[in-house]
Amino acid sequence: MKVLYLGRRSDETDPWAGEFFKALAGRYPVEFFDPAQPLPQQFAGVEVVLDPGGAWNTPERIAAAKVAGVKLWQVTTNGLDKVHVASFFEHGLPLAHAPGPLSAVALAEHALMFILCLAKNLALNQRDMRSAMPNPVINDELSGKVLGNIGLGASGRELAIRAKALGMRVMAIDIAGVSETVRQELGLELFGDLSQFETVLRQADYISLHTPLTPQTRHMLNRDTLGLMKPTAALINIARGPLIDEAALLEALQNGRLRGAGLDVFEVEPVPPDHPLLHLPNVITTPHKAGVTFETARLRGQAAAENVVRVAEGKSPYYLVVTEQ
Repeated sequence: MKVLYLGRRSDETDPWAGEFFKALAGRYPVEFFDPAQPLPQQFAGVEVVLDPGGAWNTPERIAAAKVAGVKLWQVTTNGLDKVHVASFFEHGLPLAHAPGPLSAVALAEHALMFILCLAKNLALNQRDMRSAMPNPVINDELSGKVLGNIGLGASGRELAIRAKALGMRVMAIDIAGVSETVRQELGLELFGDLSQFETVLRQADYISLHTPLTPQTRHMLNRDTLGLMKPTAALINIARGPLIDEAALLEALQNGRLRGAGLDVFEVEPVPPDHPLLHLPNVITTPHKAGVTFETARLRGQAAAENVVRVAEGKSPYYLVVTEQ
């Protein structure tokens, strides 16, 4: 049993990789990928490939891994928009990822942070403190405000729990149904499928995105759908940047057709420092850090190590990707 880690040897001390090595506890040998070496030599005798962040897979490497007899390719990310999923299905190589519940709390807390920053006008207040200017802006309370969750997976549910505790009214849509028990636990005022998308956009004070990036969800927030939101509403995105048409969002924010936005992800990353969204007073931004916590690193490292053990014991891995998406 051998594991191939697609990363630098120095990554072993990084929290993300370190948690995997800590959980594996030396039970199986791990070799580090060397891009200078031929692919057949790299994958020889390997049963599990560990792909940190899902950033190292290419069609050529996937094909070489299959020929070499690799039994599992494990990525340590939830989103698969940067993973060559079709190549894995083409070659019949099992692919596992880190499912949403492993980072759900981190994402929900980050979304809530954005909501609080916008409600309390953090950026404006900080600007005025630094310039000793009087501040005419009045802050909002969240109690009674409407949160619209677009997607009710793991992070969407965790945010709903926190929003309910703050007295917010919670609405949500998802392509998958939820039980009446879940609706009651989350305190959902409204739950629907995509046919209710426009209804939620029109009523929410805060829209928070919790959907994967697919051809169907790309630019789901565009000039038309942003135009349905109340001018006093704010948009939160801790999911994937291309869910939003940034040109349309910039226009809405600059023209006062939208109160503000909290953005952790962008259409192009890393974000150029002169990106206009970074310089608007009604926008709070972070550099794709919503899921970057010690707790998420530990959970993902443990999950990846557990799958290594399961492969070694001849068991089916957890968290397999079963559709091409």
